[in-house]
Amino acid sequence: MRVSLRVLLVAFLAFSGLTAQTPAPSQPSQPSAKPLRHLEYTFSDHEEGVNEYHYNGINMATGTGAGVGGGAANLGGAGTMFVDVMSVAQDGALTVRISEQVEREPRPGQVYTCTVYGNTTVLCPSVPSPSDAQWILLSYLGRQFVDAAPWDANNHWQRKVTNSQYSLVEDFTLTDASNGKRLMIREHKKMDLHNGGFDTQAEDVNIVYDRSMEVPTSIHDEAQDAGTEGSSHATFDFQLIQDSFAKAGST
Repeated sequence: MRVSLRVLLVAFLAFSGLTAQTPAPSQPSQPSAKPLRHLEYTFSDHEEGVNEYHYNGINMATGTGAGVGGGAANLGGAGTMFVDVMSVAQDGALTVRISEQVEREPRPGQVYTCTVYGNTTVLCPSVPSPSDAQWILLSYLGRQFVDAAPWDANNHWQRKVTNSQYSLVEDFTLTDASNGKRLMIREHKKMDLHNGGFDTQAEDVNIVYDRSMEVPTSIHDEAQDAGTEGSSHATFDFQLIQDSFAKAGST
């Protein structure tokens, strides 16, 4: 269920373009053959889903001629995400390359080149598209995700996107800034697809963010999808294990 919802959203973004609240793609600075920065995250994901199917004819269990059946599925995986920051656009957007190495797979997966912004906007190819886990991580890699956000007096800010294809609301709350460098951020996200199927997705995300290095050090995402074809619950976890800036002593 979650995969189909993500695929639909990517397709909508590809064909509808960006909304008024989303920055247009900017021309990057001269790209370097060598990445400006290299990041690695361990990740794990687990999904539990219940899919419905409709049948006609005789159901041997109930004796009815039509009805609704169901089935459950458990999916998951773990591995390492590799992120290379390739260039910085004039408006501050980053061009990044991302790939993943899933445990027990013989080789890393496909490399995708995407543009990420500090307001969680991500622009990636639609076909093929990055995995759900890659998409989640990319959302929080934009520059000034914390410092450029419009925090109010209650340490809260909200982002909304509404168009003919979908509605998205993201609520961010700064739950702990006592450290100054290590921040705790909670996000509640809800997306409704206007596809006639009443598909909706809600996510609760907890982010530990290194303010001085401008990257998340850990992410925990609980996602719930519901729609006409069933429902699913997915959990994603990320942990930063390598940062070339930290190795070089850069701030």
